Amino acid sequence: MSSRASSLRILLTSRWVGLTLALMAVVVGCILLGRWQWQRTNDILAAERVAAAAPVDVREVSTLGQDLDAEAIGRPVFASGEFRTVAQVLVLHRFSDADVAGAWVLTPLDLADGSTIGVLRGWIPPNIAAPGPPVGRIEVSGILHPGERFYPDAVAEPGTAIAISDAVMSEAWGPRTRDGFIMLADQASPSASTPPSPSTEPSASIGPEPVDATVQTGDVAFPVQNFFYAFQWWIFALFAIALYARWLWLDLRERGSSVREP
Repeated sequence: MSSRASSLRILLTSRWVGLTLALMAVVVGCILLGRWQWQRTNDILAAERVAAAAPVDVREVSTLGQDLDAEAIGRPVFASGEFRTVAQVLVLHRFSDADVAGAWVLTPLDLADGSTIGVLRGWIPPNIAAPGPPVGRIEVSGILHPGERFYPDAVAEPGTAIAISDAVMSEAWGPRTRDGFIMLADQASPSASTPPSPSTEPSASIGPEPVDATVQTGDVAFPVQNFFYAFQWWIFALFAIALYARWLWLDLRERGSSVREP
């Protein structure tokens, strides 16, 4: 009897029909469970990215008196307060998108709880006076950046800085200054129906050029556990197939030995 006919005859026995059906159920189940975990991985990533993209109050992610957490870097944030009309800082040697050297305009925003957060309002070209900030209560939104750590010992003229360090901001604006700064994306007066005064309208219309975020935004931790769970189920399916094949091979060899015996 040929090996193919022998294998077919064994597979048609009630024992191996049951084992084959059990194998098919296990393999299909493992494949479906693996696909479910794979989809779960993508769902978790999508949900976490949506959550990370939702703006939060800057006071929730920049705690007064504490260093900025790594998870807070790049988060969309909003804040409400009043810009100081003085104590504005020009951050020197910063370039525009057209690679023109100029300066960043960093303005302190005093929040309702008495703390302060720096707001990077944008870029201005050289030899141009920095426009003053809007007067009155303002709501801003943007991306939270960490303080810069390069050139820690650089000396600059009063009202200017080489780097936006937390120490420089705290020294310039007081000890209740929060770590990090907001890279401004939008600003608006809470009283949208109130027309701006003549003194603030020019500042709003001749503001600094917006600056793009320089940190990665919207990134979240990869759900490694669910990712490996998916492959774990698929490996179980392969293991079941290998075990089935091994068991069949041993059964065929045993039956072949018994046939050859006198």
